Amino acid sequence: MTVEEAIALVEQLLEQGRLTRAQEIVFRQSWAGQTYLDMAVDSDYDPGHIKDVGSQLWRSLSKALDEKVTKYNLHGVLKRTAQQQNGTNASAIFHTDWGEAIDVSYFYGRNIDLEILNQWIMRDACGGRSHRCRLITLLGMGGMGKTALSVKLAEQLQTKFQYVIWRSLRHAPFFKDKLTDCIKVLSRQQVLTLSTDPHEQITCLIEYLRKSRCLVILDNFDTLLQQGKRTGCYRQGYESYGELLWRLGETGHQSCILLTSREKPAEIAALEGDGLPVRTLTLSGLEVTAGQTILVLKGLSGNEEETRQLVECYRGNPLALKIAATSIRDLYQGKIARFIAEGTTVFNGIGNLLEQQFQRLSTSEQQVMYWLAIKQETVSPAELQTYLAPALPKPKLIEVLESLCCRSLIESNSAGFTQQRVVMEYVTDCLIEQICQEIVTESPR
Repeated sequence: MTVEEAIALVEQLLEQGRLTRAQEIVFRQSWAGQTYLDMAVDSDYDPGHIKDVGSQLWRSLSKALDEKVTKYNLHGVLKRTAQQQNGTNASAIFHTDWGEAIDVSYFYGRNIDLEILNQWIMRDACGGRSHRCRLITLLGMGGMGKTALSVKLAEQLQTKFQYVIWRSLRHAPFFKDKLTDCIKVLSRQQVLTLSTDPHEQITCLIEYLRKSRCLVILDNFDTLLQQGKRTGCYRQGYESYGELLWRLGETGHQSCILLTSREKPAEIAALEGDGLPVRTLTLSGLEVTAGQTILVLKGLSGNEEETRQLVECYRGNPLALKIAATSIRDLYQGKIARFIAEGTTVFNGIGNLLEQQFQRLSTSEQQVMYWLAIKQETVSPAELQTYLAPALPKPKLIEVLESLCCRSLIESNSAGFTQQRVVMEYVTDCLIEQICQEIVTESPR
């Protein structure tokens, strides 16, 4: 048994969940056979404090295991406990509730993303300390594969958690309904009704997240956010989800909650950090080989360069590739070269996908999107400011650009901001349609 495995077991056993920094130092050094004095010298803690931390930790473990635990019998007790857990019927330990989770039998690429998420969720070393992430957001534009990745991740990790719950928020369920649903699962149907106070409801959920190691996935979180406002604002009546995120991110517990969203909630933006237990993974497109696999399975024909060009045209967006592949098969007899020669990238399905996100934008965000499409090249904030009418103050413009980046609708580099080709073509079509409509409206009859 490694020290990492031992710590993971201890954090499952203790009601508090994750060990404090001092507790982790004492545990690691005790596991290695060091004395309290050695620990104090290595860590710059007072020897008396180190001894007190150790005594309290062994008392807590003794209570959790119902047998005396000391720094001297630590190895034997935890190894025996792990063996007993492994020997128990798996159905008595693991409970999964997949809700409306999709089938991911055909899953392409994303190995690096899965590796990162595994590391964040199971154990991640930051700044000399080990952390588990307790709140993670999978961020990306529509069709990028966030839902599929969340299901695949849960499948891979399901034996590492006592509870796995996967839930869709696509139809914007009311807060109390969704929390009651989750708590029913975690309580094994023992709790059927909750307090009417959202704060008390969240407190109840967190108690279960402390008692058991749980993985809870909430898909399509962006449906709870308001359209036409800056990114991250909640629809009326859904503000309690914001308090839920605050408390899940700030309160110690041994579980992990993972969201998928097209937009970053404001609470996540405030709490996240590379060395913190709240993180965001922004999904980019599939690597070329995974995208080419989709095209082959859809029945398209083309050489290596043609398939690469098609994948890059849609920035590896899996859903966009599937929609485009269907249209190419139906309209161009599956010949990628004929499609490329045509020079069109936006089909009905892809247009619908982009329209869903474009309609969520504020007026200022749409205005910036139009100008980036008109310029068709990377534009600096200073240059962009000269085009906008009415003019936007610089702080407001930066806020808009940040919001569009959070929605994955624009890309940034050292020179400024631009759009993906398919997004640019869609926005250009919208602008042309709008201008034509204005001409028709203003023309004399």
